[in-house]
Order: sequence, then C-alpha cells, then structure tokens
Amino acid sequence: MSVKTFKKGEVIFKDGDKITSVFLIQSGGANQCLIRGKKTIDLYQLGASHILGDQVILGQSTHPTSAIATTETKVLEIPVDALKQQYEGAPQMLKVIIKSLADRLRLAMNDVRSGKLEKDSSPCPEDQVAKTFGAVFHTANHKGDRSQAGRVILEWSMMKQYSQRVFGESPKRMEQAINILVKLKMALYEMGKAPDNPDGPDEIQRVHFLDLPLVESFFEFYQYYYFKSGRSEILKVDELCSQMLDCLLKLAETEQPDRFGIVSVDFTKFSEMCKNEIGLNMNNDHFNRLESKGVLMKRKNAGTGVLLQFEVKEFRSIFQSWKMIKEIDKWNEKGFVDMDEKEEKPKKKSGGPCCPGCAVEVQAGAKFCHECGHKLVMAA
Repeated sequence: MSVKTFKKGEVIFKDGDKITSVFLIQSGGANQCLIRGKKTIDLYQLGASHILGDQVILGQSTHPTSAIATTETKVLEIPVDALKQQYEGAPQMLKVIIKSLADRLRLAMNDVRSGKLEKDSSPCPEDQVAKTFGAVFHTANHKGDRSQAGRVILEWSMMKQYSQRVFGESPKRMEQAINILVKLKMALYEMGKAPDNPDGPDEIQRVHFLDLPLVESFFEFYQYYYFKSGRSEILKVDELCSQMLDCLLKLAETEQPDRFGIVSVDFTKFSEMCKNEIGLNMNNDHFNRLESKGVLMKRKNAGTGVLLQFEVKEFRSIFQSWKMIKEIDKWNEKGFVDMDEKEEKPKKKSGGPCCPGCAVEVQAGAKFCHECGHKLVMAA
C-alpha cells in the first residue's frame, strides 16, 4: 500500500483502464465521470472515506468510469491482489453483504450513467449508436429493393419517414449516419431534381447500400460490447491495433481461404510489412494487445515457419467496425460528418524507443510510459 497525491484536475484513472489498484480517498475529492473526446460527462462526486475502483469485487477488470481529482486529493492505493486476499479471508456472511452492496451500487451507477447519456447533447451519443445504425439496417432491409448487383436501393423519403415513425430516429441523425456509410464507400447517394422543383438544385433521391450485412455486423458488434459488462473498452479504437489488422488483411488478400473461411498468413511477411509500413517491430506484447481488442488468431508451426491463422470475414468486420467508430467519434466532435475530409495515411514510427506495453514512442531516459504508465527498463 502507498499514499498518492493528485493535483486538482489530474486524472486518477480513465474508463476502460485495467483495475490494478483500489483507491481510498483520505482527503479531497474525485469526480466520477465519462470522458468523451474533449467533453466530460459528470456522474457524481466522491469525498473522504469513499473508495474508487471497488467494482473489482464483482469481478470487473476495467474501470467503468473515469475519476478526476476535484481538489488536491490524497488517496491510499491498495493493490487489487492485497484487497482480494483480505476479501477472501473475510467471514462468508460479510462477503455476501459486501457483494450485495457492491452489486446494488453497480445497478445504481448504471442508472445514473444511462440518465446522463440520455441528456448528452452529442449528435450520436454512444448509447444511441447501435440503435441508430440498427434503424438504418432494418429500414433498408425491410423497405429496400434488391438489385441484381447485390445492392439494396431505397427511396430517401421512405428512409427518413419509416425510420422516424418506427424507430424514433430524427432525419438529421439518419442522414449523418448514412453520410458515414457513403464516406466509407459502403453506400452511395443517387442525386436528382425534386419532382415538385425541377429547376432547383440536385437533392438526394435514393440511397444505394453496397454492403448491408456489414451495417448489421457493425451495430450487432457495438451493442454486444457496449452492454456487456467490462468489455466496452473494445469499442475504444486503438490506432496501432487498427494498423496491424490492416496489414493482416492486406496479406490475406493473396491467400486462398479454406472451406471454413480460414486463411494462413506467414508471420515473417506480417512482421516485415508492419516494419515497412508503420515502423513497428512485432513482439508478443503486440499480439496480446490485438487479443485484448478481440482480434484472436491461431499461431501454427509449419515447415516454412510460423503461420497466423484467422477467419478473414471476421477480421474484415472488426476492421470496418473500428473505421466506423472513428468516424462516429469525429462526428460527435465536429457536430457533423465531414464528407470532404481526406483519409489520413498511417504515420510511420521514427524508430525511437517504444513502450513494450502499448508500443507508443517514449522519450529516451523516461522511467514510465506517458500513455499507459508502464514502467520502462532502461538499457544498460
């Protein structure tokens, strides 16, 4: 155990961070909140004698909220292992009472969280993402016409009316959501003159959905991890994981999948591509980082070396979902979907020292990673 002091405004931990310690506030206070880009959604305040990170008692591995010191705050940091040891040694009746109280607190916190998010003024709050894109899919799937080319085509007026009447989605939000699909080349607009204004400007007449199953896959992916306790961190896009997954999918394009849709990619080729395209020297920590984001693959020893085996359809779906989440984050930050934004190419690392925990570049001589807090081993 150790005593730590946080200055006013300093982040004690962020939602999605792994719970490694529990904090007992000795003096000062902390704001339990959600950090969404540049915006902070306040939930409730905690003061002296309150505990931060107690959700670990219920088996939760990550923090469901962020904690920010509201004034100079002194906390007693208790490692999770030490807390679990004390908890397991407690009388059975006391353990039942503690677990019951912790569970009630979790339910109450979920209600507060939901209420605050419902009042969120973001164009598409995170608790509405699955609903919005689910409305897009079901409206198009139910009311759209299927072409011989595999497209689903829907009148724009029908898209707006049906989604509003049946799913309660505003036409403005629906248009911005479909703008994301058009931007990512999953849909396109058919423009034309309005029948009642033949001399007016071109307007959206129809929407052509080029890959509707991907829309379904996205909102199912999002709702599953958003509402599954302790797994919402998978919805936070890790740019390095996204770049590694992109390299895997590029290599998979040249491989023939088996009858189960599984492809085998040579590990050496993958390592070389990561080094050449994003300046990354692959190691086991990077594979662990991918697995923590739900990107699971089998490593098989073959005569020519190690093969990475995975279902290419699943990986493409995950990669596309991450791209959509990035666009939704930009939408919430800007207030609209920027259709003219140019796609950024992945930045190649400079080759300087990197953190073994999160692979972010660190300054030479640093003792801890500024991104994840990992303790760095100095070269002799």
